[in-house]
Amino acid sequence: LEAASIPVGAFWVQDWTGPRPNFDGGFGVQYRWRPDDEHYPDLAGMIGELHDRGYRFLGYANPFIDPNLEHFPEMEAADLLIRNPSGDVYEHIAPNGSSSHPDLTQEEAREYVRNHLRAMVDELGMDGWMSDFGEWIPLDAVVADGSHPIAYHQTFPIAWHALWREVMDELRPDGDFAVFARSGWTGVQSVSQIHWVGDQEANWSEHDGLPTVVPAMLNLGISGVPFVTHDIAGFSGGPSSKELWLRWVELGAFTPIMRTHEGNDKENNWSWEKDVESSEHLRRMALVHQALSPDFEALNEEDRDTSAPVLRHLVLVYPDDPESAGIDDQYLIGEQLLVAPVVTEGATEREVYLPAGEWFHVWTGEAYAGGQRVTVAAPIGQPPVFSRDRDRSDLRAIQ
Repeated sequence: LEAASIPVGAFWVQDWTGPRPNFDGGFGVQYRWRPDDEHYPDLAGMIGELHDRGYRFLGYANPFIDPNLEHFPEMEAADLLIRNPSGDVYEHIAPNGSSSHPDLTQEEAREYVRNHLRAMVDELGMDGWMSDFGEWIPLDAVVADGSHPIAYHQTFPIAWHALWREVMDELRPDGDFAVFARSGWTGVQSVSQIHWVGDQEANWSEHDGLPTVVPAMLNLGISGVPFVTHDIAGFSGGPSSKELWLRWVELGAFTPIMRTHEGNDKENNWSWEKDVESSEHLRRMALVHQALSPDFEALNEEDRDTSAPVLRHLVLVYPDDPESAGIDDQYLIGEQLLVAPVVTEGATEREVYLPAGEWFHVWTGEAYAGGQRVTVAAPIGQPPVFSRDRDRSDLRAIQ
């Protein structure tokens, strides 16, 4: 990455707990909160070296308790796990085959988890992680405080994410951390920080591929979750194609948190180092994202005061424009940048709706009057992006 001059803020290392083969092929990770010393013989040392070179390190954590790993017997002996209606420790189906969950209605269980999350920060030096899952609690789980099983299923994500928020607020009170979550429930943004839009398929499917990312981000924003991200270029299925990867990188550049993912089929998925064009594409798009930092930071401040999301559905900015209400494949960054990503395989142009105002095509500088639909060229490296009222020659100058 350094040799290719690609700017990087943090390395996200999901497999620090050890790799696990998936049933349907590809790779998963072990469900625990301790490092795999064989896979990473000196993880703390490696993280320290990355810190010395100016990088941050993000790991991975989820609430599954694997019966075959170390947390299960410890938590079972202390009666810290959920139970089934028969009164036994609940072992339920999970992506790794079978798992349980901590009973987070008990302070002892919460503290057990918090202690391991603390160790990830204090002993290993992590600056955050993916806070995965939280939505798999069975609908008939029995917990210590007598909560209704379905109600507990719905609110468990808040309890799960509250643990890392408490740990980070304790250990990093200056807010210098990044944790991105998937699960949620009403009010989750009171404890969470960043949300990603789930595990898209590494394809062009309108049902669960690249085209679903923008609607998902817009829905999060309308629901009061301001900071969003997604897996470049999808997670499930695969292998991803080069074209899909290139287009997903473009979308990532115009997302508040630009983050890649090797995906489930990591050995066959396309990635940045596979040819020079891909390396150059990631470098340029990462520089574009870097140039947008002041915009994102300003919107962060605005969100604190208004709860307005960073990425906005057109109808939030143009509520009196009926044309805006039905659009879910383009979005606004604040009020000044309109992004219409290419999400169709083989497309080299796309139609864009421009609301009222004067709009400057970022890659050409050409001005367009708003209140109309226009079709513009969209070659790889030039996803349709328009700036309201002023030309963004700073973005166009990035090569």
